[in-house]
Amino acid sequence: GDERRVALAVLAVAGVARLTGTPGRPVRLTVTPPGQAALSHRHVRVDLAVTAGHRALDVARTVRATVRETLPDRPTVAVLVTDAH
Repeated sequence: GDERRVALAVLAVAGVARLTGTPGRPVRLTVTPPGQAALSHRHVRVDLAVTAGHRALDVARTVRATVRETLPDRPTVAVLVTDAH
């Protein structure tokens, strides 16, 4: 499904060491139901570790853009860097 598609796309980004899943799953998709926000939309959170020699901020920005391009509805994306190697 979409979680697997996102995971594979994220793992292909330079600087991503691995998906960490802290706490729980490494890729989480949620939907904001109508009435709880101005517009109903999907949100993705990705937990990952960054490899040595890559800036966490640069990797996170690239991951956000990659995830938005991977899914047709272009959800909002948050990246949590839990470790750096």
